[in-house]
Amino acid sequence: MSLVDAVGRYVELWRTPGVPRVMLPAMLARLPVAIEPLAIFLHVSEKTGSYSAGATALALFSGALAVAWPVHGRLIDRHGLRRVLPVLALLHAVALVGFVAANQGPGWLLISSVVPVALTMAPVGSTVRAAWALILPPGPKLNTANALEAVLIEVFFVIGPAATGLFTGVFSALATTLLAGGMLVVGSLLYASAPAVATLRKPDGSAESDATTGDDLGRTRRPWRIPGVVAILVAAGAAAAAFAVLEVAVPATVSALGSTAATGVALLSLPPAASVLGGLVWGARQHTRRPVHRYLVLLAVALACMVPLVFATSIPVLAVCLFLAGLPLAALSAEEFGLLGTLVPKTVINESFALAATMMAVGSAVGTLVAGAVLGWFGPAEARLLSPVAALVALAAILWVRDTLSRVDAPASVGSAS
Repeated sequence: MSLVDAVGRYVELWRTPGVPRVMLPAMLARLPVAIEPLAIFLHVSEKTGSYSAGATALALFSGALAVAWPVHGRLIDRHGLRRVLPVLALLHAVALVGFVAANQGPGWLLISSVVPVALTMAPVGSTVRAAWALILPPGPKLNTANALEAVLIEVFFVIGPAATGLFTGVFSALATTLLAGGMLVVGSLLYASAPAVATLRKPDGSAESDATTGDDLGRTRRPWRIPGVVAILVAAGAAAAAFAVLEVAVPATVSALGSTAATGVALLSLPPAASVLGGLVWGARQHTRRPVHRYLVLLAVALACMVPLVFATSIPVLAVCLFLAGLPLAALSAEEFGLLGTLVPKTVINESFALAATMMAVGSAVGTLVAGAVLGWFGPAEARLLSPVAALVALAAILWVRDTLSRVDAPASVGSAS
């Protein structure tokens, strides 16, 4: 495929009616997800004089998000995004006012006040993926949109920390928190008012049947009861854990090799950069194989790319290995959500995607905690070994239900090949 053809696919997606009106405000609403938690961490740490307090606030924030997003997704499936998102935007603004007011109280009150802020953060990212599954027909254009979403996530988490540091340095951590919250509120309202968003919930009488069973049970079944969904959720969590391990193991490895931990932190920008490149290339390709086959191939590639990390004995070698490990990340995420979208009925698609996002957050938290424990008990090499182990778990989970997923995604794959 030539560069012109690749760029042409993204231009064609952008020209699709309704896409820019959904994409631009969604981007504005999603960037704060990479800014607000870090700004809250910095503000609480500064206000209390304790990084432990800041870490506690960040842990509470993450835990509240993991609980809230599946609930938000289910509410959106039931009542529609246009009704739910404005309410969440208003509640988020109120929660931020409470966070500011808590600055005048004791430290425990300030730390506790982050919970309402997280509970009211709208799951825009997962709903955008659901929007593409409903706005775009199965096939190359939907594949490109899913890949672009995965790339944007990587871009946000590269820009987010840098923007947080810049705004905090120019203004303050509290001002940065409020700025991010304002972006989320405005972006959510604009996104919810997009005409194409009206398709995110169909009338009960026109709800699609369950792709898994072909009967009306799909309308009432919870996502995790659909064969294959749990395996995808496990794979999503395990894949996230595989990369979260590196956030702990890489700085420790670099320190053990005689450099500073800060150098290791800088090296962590390589996987997202490689992920953006890999995701753009993957999204521009014409795919003819079934989604489950593409997903398995990417999981196997991710596993193969992580194995060399265990044997890295110098910083240059480690840098190359990190770049290789990041190449399939965005493509993996795109196929993950694409496969999940073919598996669940549209009546629970927002809840399903929110569950996947939650499992990724849980996987990241578990990967970080386990890597820290292994690092303390053994060393950096053993901690790095956890990455391919987690990737192997993800691959095994999908292999276990390969036949089920092959039957389910057959209709979608036909559309992709056309």
